[in-house]
Amino acid sequence: MGVEDPFPGQCLTSNIPFLHQRLTRRVGAGKAAVEPCWRTFRLPDPWLPFLFPGLPPGHGNSHWSYAGKDKAEWASDFPHCGGHMQSPINIETGAALFSPQLEPILLPDYSLPPREKLRLQNNGHTVVLDLPRNLTLTGGGFPQPYQAAQLHLHWGSALKPGSEHTVDGHRYAGEIHVVYYSSHFDTIQEAQVEPGGLAVLAAFLQVGSEENEPYQHILDHLNDVHEEGEETWIPAFDVAMLLPDDLSRYFRYNGSLTTPPCYQTVNWTIFNQTIQLSPDQISLLEDTLHGDEDELIQDNFRLPQSLQGRSVLASFPMLHSPEGAQPPGKGACCWA
Repeated sequence: MGVEDPFPGQCLTSNIPFLHQRLTRRVGAGKAAVEPCWRTFRLPDPWLPFLFPGLPPGHGNSHWSYAGKDKAEWASDFPHCGGHMQSPINIETGAALFSPQLEPILLPDYSLPPREKLRLQNNGHTVVLDLPRNLTLTGGGFPQPYQAAQLHLHWGSALKPGSEHTVDGHRYAGEIHVVYYSSHFDTIQEAQVEPGGLAVLAAFLQVGSEENEPYQHILDHLNDVHEEGEETWIPAFDVAMLLPDDLSRYFRYNGSLTTPPCYQTVNWTIFNQTIQLSPDQISLLEDTLHGDEDELIQDNFRLPQSLQGRSVLASFPMLHSPEGAQPPGKGACCWA
């Protein structure tokens, strides 16, 4: 982004989730330029702790992967990953409690002008689209607004589907996560370590017969970021079009980040309505991006974690759930 820093003429980028919007401000001491930058610079990992002393573990030079053995050992390197409020989960619809307090999700003014540019990056685990913080999340029974940080996707491979959450044991082709942080905090770094500091809107991706035009805003540029650490700037668009039309029917529970460091600070909202992408669009997700050792990024999902006594709420009456059942205890729908 045209930063005035120790590397003149270069653009800083990183595979550190949640820091993309503030890299230039932190390094450039407030002298960041606003014009898009089309070049990529890989910040050496050993320098990260010095430039960003507040980095959470797992987002800098600490390595983790989705490989079976590595995923099983996350908790040994990232203790929060072994906690009792982990995500994703399997949503048992028959056990979900209807809560009339869960109002429709509101996403006002999400139609961004194409002249505005958004950063798209391959962070080695997924594709990440940075979002402006003036995109807000309200309604949904939340006690305060949340502001946008980024969105990313999870997918499988030709051999198996890749959603993170499952419903009654069924896994979908993929899943979109739109990440927000509480307006009570100045930065997502502060918010992500506080209960209820984060909110994630999730929706399932399903294989359909027609091309999903809003998703082409991202998919058209995957080849520009097919290697880990690459980034590009894409024209802004109506980000809300990536989510279901019906934002009133969803499940809600308290959980965690689904990747290290697995902070247990997330209000999860999983929409009941799925999003359909064409077979070619799903294949493009599965077969384009490369991560560690130039391997294809596939099956980038975590297996469902135990509920450990947590309740899953529904904003609509479930077929097997007693209509009007109240969530147990004050504030059970979400952290304040």
